[in-house]
Amino acid sequence: MVFNLFHTKKEKNLRAAFVDNNRQDMDTLISMITKYSNNSFNITSYDIYLNGESFLSEFSTNKYDIVFLDIFMDKLTGVDVAFELRKTDKNVQIVFCTTSNEFATESYQVDAFYYLVKPFSDSNIQNLIHKLSSFDFELSQFITLPGGIKIYPRNIIYTEYENHKIIIYQKDGNNPCFRMSQHQWEEMICNYSYIVNCFKGVIVNLYEVESKTDNSFSMSNGETLPISRRNIKDINTIYSDFLFQKLRKDMLK
Repeated sequence: MVFNLFHTKKEKNLRAAFVDNNRQDMDTLISMITKYSNNSFNITSYDIYLNGESFLSEFSTNKYDIVFLDIFMDKLTGVDVAFELRKTDKNVQIVFCTTSNEFATESYQVDAFYYLVKPFSDSNIQNLIHKLSSFDFELSQFITLPGGIKIYPRNIIYTEYENHKIIIYQKDGNNPCFRMSQHQWEEMICNYSYIVNCFKGVIVNLYEVESKTDNSFSMSNGETLPISRRNIKDINTIYSDFLFQKLRKDMLK
């Protein structure tokens, strides 16, 4: 079930899941998070699950930015669920909710973001919101390439497809090259809103665009990349939306 939260003047638009077999605890948590949300933190939509099994059956990589997991549930515990989702999604942030801190060690093993002890207190929720507000979800996101190489999409300047291989040009000068079809690569990388396919075989990171003309992007490393004439209208809209959101984000810093 999907719910929407409506706030104004918010920038960090996050997708969340709440997994708890106690609906009253879940509703209390959602209410408190809504109460203490601020100008740099906003859960725009969320799903609720009353057990770990239903959550895992609908879970997919990059579906959520943050998952609130109760630890003590029937059958699968929150820890069991966390280990399962970590098999496919290394980026989603996990917040454990529990009546005991006895699973603190396991929370580190799945790289949990925070540990909320029930009953929820105002100070604990406020501290969580503060940490979430200052956390840059985009910078923390990474993908794993063939061969186990880990890259951060925000570190990409652009990529190109040549001779059945993908070449990634990065800000740190490390430019991995690997065999993969352009279609497969697009499915892996283009679900990030700032990553755009601008021309056949060319994908750019909009954060690294220094300037734009009617038919090209000038990138931060000095390269000029073409823009597809056929898709120029859509690309212009995407780029304009990106600049607007980036401006709002910068104003809230």
